[in-house]
Formats: sequence, structure tokens, C-alpha cells
Amino acid sequence: MQAIDKVSTITIAVKDQDEALTWFTQMLGFEKRVDQQGSGFRWLTVAPPQQIEVEFLLASWFPDRVGKNATWVISTRDCQAGYDELKGKGIEFTQSPQVRPWGIEAVFLDLYGNQYALVQESAQVLTDDAENKLRVPDMGAMAREGTPAEVDPA
Repeated sequence: MQAIDKVSTITIAVKDQDEALTWFTQMLGFEKRVDQQGSGFRWLTVAPPQQIEVEFLLASWFPDRVGKNATWVISTRDCQAGYDELKGKGIEFTQSPQVRPWGIEAVFLDLYGNQYALVQESAQVLTDDAENKLRVPDMGAMAREGTPAEVDPA
């Protein structure tokens, strides 16, 4: 037996859980997963709709850590489109999309100043680029357009 099976929850230090819930659901499109209260304590988690295993715990019991979380990496299939959409909603970015060894990355802040890296991983960048470069030309269309191969030299 292995002692640790998986990572299930990542803690995000927030000032106000209701305010954070509104921001994560309306600005990022996350959904609320768990909201349990007990003895002055509220366990409140959110995650992207397609995320199954890992959730963000919006924790208000670490007031000295608000805005000081380590940068969390959030995956996307299209960093530029994600950047444009989130920036259009008013989300503050500290870095526009940049090519990095691991892919394309943009960095944004939540309402408390915690950082998130929006990353389109290299494998996805390479796959999309390869698909575009390897498209087989439509020879019939080329012939109809009179490409040099089809032009009669006489």
C-alpha cells in the first residue's frame, strides 16, 4: 500500500469566503463543489466544471496568507483565447501569453492578489501546430485555381 494516493484539495487563502465564491464562479466559471459549515468553520471548495479530482478550498482562516499563495497552474487548451476572455471580464494579468519551455503561459491575479499561471502545455501547442502544418492540400482545389503544376506551358 502507498501512503499517499493523490492530491485532492489545494488551499487558497481568502479574506471573505462568499466574496471569493462569487469571484471564482462568475469570473473564472468555476462551480461550487462543497459548502459545509460546523462550529465556526466553513469548508467551501470550487473547481472548473470538467475538473474531477482536485478542488480549491477557499479558506478564510489564514488571514496572514491572503495574497501570498504560491502560484497555482491552471491548464487551458488555448492560452491566448483564455487570456482574452478573462481580461475581457476585468481580470488583472501580470503577464500576457508568453512562450515558455513548458508551453504558453499567462499569469493573472485573483481578487486578493494570489497568482495563477494559465498554461497551454507544450504537448498541446505542438499538437495544434503540427496539425496546422501537416494539413494535406486539396489537390482538386489547387487544380481549379490553376497552380503552376497545372498550367499548360504551350
